[in-house]
Amino acid sequence: MQVFGLVITTDHARLLLAALGGVLALGGFLAGRWTRHRARVLFKREDLVASSIVVEMYGIKTNADGSDMLHIISLGNPSTLEQFFLTPDLVRHIRREAARHPGLLRLSNHVAHRMMMDEAKDVLTGGDARANMDFVHGRPTQNDETLFGFASYAEQNHDGTSLHDQVGRLVLMVVSPTLIDCLADLEYIKRLRVRHSGYLPRCERLHDFAREWQRLQALPNAKRGASTDKIWQITVRTSRCQS
Repeated sequence: MQVFGLVITTDHARLLLAALGGVLALGGFLAGRWTRHRARVLFKREDLVASSIVVEMYGIKTNADGSDMLHIISLGNPSTLEQFFLTPDLVRHIRREAARHPGLLRLSNHVAHRMMMDEAKDVLTGGDARANMDFVHGRPTQNDETLFGFASYAEQNHDGTSLHDQVGRLVLMVVSPTLIDCLADLEYIKRLRVRHSGYLPRCERLHDFAREWQRLQALPNAKRGASTDKIWQITVRTSRCQS
């Protein structure tokens, strides 16, 4: 057989087919390795806030020795953003903003920000929250004021270095206003005990939360609004049956 004037024998054909098979196999191998490499790179760059959200409520209890300890409870199990928020466009805004600006979250789109905070308010006030609010305030509560805001912080390794520059899961922080003054005190935060070292970043986040609330309180009303405040104050109404 002749191709472009070249005589190709059966042996030549076998060699060409073998070579072509080898090239295809090598191409498949390289493509697989490249795909796995890209997956690892994307995972390292992926902000974990894109996958989960948790509601954390914070309380402070005084130990027998007089020291204060931070206690944390989670409202239910972590859920995906798509399960928590009803609007796909809102999820997209949250993912983008959390990746760009870790910390207390304020969406640049005012409508999206208000939607995010409204849905959080509905989660916190939609059921009988008596036990949780008792925990947050450290005493029996009845229609108490409660602060909440969303936060996303960069994860870190145990040595304090950044963990692939990832953003940890989105956290809906719930805090009693009565704790703000002490949480805003950096010396108090340094003394505040935790059950294990993994909770230490929570103290720093609570300090950020308290300072932000104090900043908002100092602003004139004209410069504040539901579509811009990172922290909202709501009244969580709890029902108590009288026997």
